[in-house]
Amino acid sequence: MAAPTRATVVSTAGTRGIGVRTGAEVSLSVAPAEIGAGLTIARSDLGMSWPLDLRHASAGPGCSMAAEGNAVVAFVEHLMAALCARGVTDCAVTVDGPEIPLFDGSCLALLALLEEAGVRPSAEPIEPIVVTEPAMVIDGESALCALPGEPTEFAYSLDYSHAMIGREFAQFRPDRDDFDRDLAPARTFITFEEAQAARDAGLLASGSEENCLVVYRDHLSEEPTLPDAFARHKLVDLIGDLYLLGRPVAGRIFAFHTGHRHNHELAAMLVAGS
Repeated sequence: MAAPTRATVVSTAGTRGIGVRTGAEVSLSVAPAEIGAGLTIARSDLGMSWPLDLRHASAGPGCSMAAEGNAVVAFVEHLMAALCARGVTDCAVTVDGPEIPLFDGSCLALLALLEEAGVRPSAEPIEPIVVTEPAMVIDGESALCALPGEPTEFAYSLDYSHAMIGREFAQFRPDRDDFDRDLAPARTFITFEEAQAARDAGLLASGSEENCLVVYRDHLSEEPTLPDAFARHKLVDLIGDLYLLGRPVAGRIFAFHTGHRHNHELAAMLVAGS
């Protein structure tokens, strides 16, 4: 594969969607940035902007959040995965509310946004974070590890105690596989019981079958378009969370039944060891 270079978007592009946390319509836009400026995110309703990076991010309830002081933007992981897939390293993201819309729960709308904006590569190289020593996060029955080796690969093993989910496995190699085809259509999923609990906690004002795949006791709200779609979506989250490092990771990443908190912990280990 060719050595990666920094890239920004060609022009400003925007879209709108309903935020599942608040139930309000949210505007989202991406705009060009100077090469080397990195990724930034702004809350236009608060007049605040800050780096969209690991130092300004944390794992929240069912999502990754970017924050600066009291300003928070939830659900940044799918956008980060789309930016990673397009190799965008320098871009100004703006929202006018506390979350990025989930759209249909996949990356497709976000890839369409970047397609509208266009991507302009530069000649400036960007050094990947190369895994040189094993790094591991162990948390009960969950495990996430990064190992040295080529080619770069992400793999996820899911073992969910639900009759409609069960065990799934998915892997993705950036040098061989196609993000748009193999991962982007995989939708966020939630069990009916988890959705009820999130509503009771005030975290799901407008969540519906339109913005996530709902797993009922004996059926799914929609049949997935991809095999092992639940594990594939977990890979989207993993890739997006690791891209908070601001550059690609080179190594072999394996996850078992992990979530955003584990992804953030591993990302912190990788940047500390780079």
